[in-house]
Amino acid sequence: MTDGLGSVRQPPQHPALGARPHQGRGLDERAVLRIGLLLTAAFVAAALVAFALPGAGRGHWAGVHFALAGAAMVAVGTFMPHFGATLAGSRPESAPLRLGGVGALASGAVLVVSGIVSQATAIAFAGAGLLWFGVAITAWTTLRPGTRSLARRHPVARAAYGVALLEVAVGIGLPLLLLLGWEPAVSSWVRLKTAHVWLNLFGFISLTISATLVYLYPTVLGARIRAHATLAAMIGGGIVGPALVAIAAILGSYLIAVAGGLLAVVGALGQVGYGLDVYRRRGRWTTDHGWHRVTIGHLSAGMAWYLLAAATAAVGLLRDGPAPSGWGLGALGIPLIAGWALQVLVGAWTHLLPAVGSVEPVARARQRRLLGRLAVPRLVLWNAGVLVAWLGLGLGSLPVALAGTAAFSLVVASSVGLALSALLPERRRETRAAGH
Repeated sequence: MTDGLGSVRQPPQHPALGARPHQGRGLDERAVLRIGLLLTAAFVAAALVAFALPGAGRGHWAGVHFALAGAAMVAVGTFMPHFGATLAGSRPESAPLRLGGVGALASGAVLVVSGIVSQATAIAFAGAGLLWFGVAITAWTTLRPGTRSLARRHPVARAAYGVALLEVAVGIGLPLLLLLGWEPAVSSWVRLKTAHVWLNLFGFISLTISATLVYLYPTVLGARIRAHATLAAMIGGGIVGPALVAIAAILGSYLIAVAGGLLAVVGALGQVGYGLDVYRRRGRWTTDHGWHRVTIGHLSAGMAWYLLAAATAAVGLLRDGPAPSGWGLGALGIPLIAGWALQVLVGAWTHLLPAVGSVEPVARARQRRLLGRLAVPRLVLWNAGVLVAWLGLGLGSLPVALAGTAAFSLVVASSVGLALSALLPERRRETRAAGH
């Protein structure tokens, strides 16, 4: 990236990582981030396998929850505390505590999915307890660095992260009421299921991504981070909209649900507006073009898919109310999960992996080249596949939906493989070097 005078400008170092951390001294910030990346990629792979084997124990349900309760929550537990410390300009919380939170989220997700699929309620409850424990650690390690005396204050980001974690804590608890057999929850599960989806997907995951994109997107595009008029709509709509829909679903209020859905759309529109402002001010690069295309392309396309998904969901609320009989996520899961959540996750880890995978410039350059392979074909195939799969499900054409799903699944699998290839060899080399 050039500085406008023709010279190459180096990307900024993540403050929480330090200029050049010591290696071979046990668990550190980089080790936590590497382990979190590996676990996240493993959950994405597990989700693909579960979707490919739908007959093996509620495969589609398991696939969705491996992708969301697994990959998304582990990614949040890994990187939200890192970004919290980076924003505050303060040291992160201890690496063992961080890794404990990531481990609790990962093991909790596995137990919840395993317990539900095998109908072992005790296992599912144990998993939910671990998820709550992991969320509590994530909240502490994210918000604590910003309370130190010399820390920079970012109240908007802190508020968004805090609300997102509160939403997922409530969202985890709602299905447990059904598992307990509590009669009001059993008889009103359609309404609670709507609240569960809005709190977790439109609330926790989407709000976390939106708050992170406020500073990650300018960083990826090489633009200065600055306030913009769309930020209020982006964060305000993301905080208030999904919460209102969840409350409306529980209360059965049509007007509150429609208001919440419209506010969610306002948040998505604000995000696109913010992204356009950043894109107009983007930097120019002289190297690693494929790597930059992949990261920018995935994050940009994800914003567009979220807007489409939020608008579609709002139309559904306007037409059917907050909890129609037999409601389910259905076709809306394609743009929300594949187009938005997973795509932004892959774009984010593609950008961050070279920063956490090695401290050697040559190794980082190799990682960027590897992660940027076939950038344009991968972006086109992923997003065309999401579109075809969504249209196929919406039109009731299973062959079309399967063709689209196979297309973007192929790119997801290749992205996981590239991430592992970029990360694991560096870890082995660093281990050998530490042994000398």
